[in-house]
Amino acid sequence: MDRDRSLRDWFLFGANRLTVTAILTLGCFCSLTIFSTLDVPYLSILSEGDTIETLFQTLIGVLITGMTLVVSINQLVLSEEFGSLGRQRERMDKSMAFRKDAEREFQWTGPPEPDRFLSTLINTSVDRAEAVQEAVDGSSDRLLRDRVDQLVDRITTSADEITDDLADAPFGEFTIMRAALSYNYSWKIYLVRRLYWEHQESLSDEAEEAIGDLVDILELFGPAEEFFKAHYLQWELVNLSRRILFTGIPALILSVFASLYLKPATVSGAVLDVPVLAWVINAGVTLALVPFFIFTAYVLRTASIAKESGAIGPFVLHSSERAPLFDWEEESAHND
Repeated sequence: MDRDRSLRDWFLFGANRLTVTAILTLGCFCSLTIFSTLDVPYLSILSEGDTIETLFQTLIGVLITGMTLVVSINQLVLSEEFGSLGRQRERMDKSMAFRKDAEREFQWTGPPEPDRFLSTLINTSVDRAEAVQEAVDGSSDRLLRDRVDQLVDRITTSADEITDDLADAPFGEFTIMRAALSYNYSWKIYLVRRLYWEHQESLSDEAEEAIGDLVDILELFGPAEEFFKAHYLQWELVNLSRRILFTGIPALILSVFASLYLKPATVSGAVLDVPVLAWVINAGVTLALVPFFIFTAYVLRTASIAKESGAIGPFVLHSSERAPLFDWEEESAHND
């Protein structure tokens, strides 16, 4: 089951989109070739020139429609960059306000690069969690100390894994988004707040302040993740539109050529018991569908990111984000 999920995650998230496109392209060509070997009236259909002409004329229409869609995608991306001077100033002011909030938490300016900024946020959250651990070290509430120890251990382990992934990760690659999505800050906020309310009577003023500081730094992670996600998706849409255009024009020319000049009488013979005409048609159809495969590869990842990332804030929408940092109910029953 874990292996199936790992393969699924690789296909949806980890794999290069060109690799996914190549897999889809190869799968299409192999499927069409297998159909060519079946005992079906395939050859009799191919022997009719009108069928081949109609097929590629249909693909021409599909390609033109798809390339028109690319223009719409570019308009969607560019629309976020257009706006009045007042709107641009408002965006700048909000960005600077967030930056100043981060500076107050970091106690320095913080790095400008997305990978280093997220690493600083994560490492600061580890420092704040360790501060909570020090603040409750002398508490008489053993359950509180045990829970804080486990919380710090899990946050530290999670941070080590993510910061390793973020090391020298250029923006625009999925590495940064994968690391950000793996941090499940909402679940951590919930656990820290629940820790506070269930052990409020055992917390000193120093411990309460340390918990508040930990929540403050975790809250910064949400808008940072959403900001980087929005820009990453814009980059993905730009890459998608460019690659569709780069492959769509050759596919369109090929389809026009096949519609005009590919006739059953012009190709004869067989290779591996499959007619050469079938090989040519299968290859032509597959290459004409490459822009669609590119579109599929990118939409699979962008849609999956939108679904997996959930909503900003303290609410946890996906079961995958509810990592059992410690078994709350089981510990309570044990200590009772």
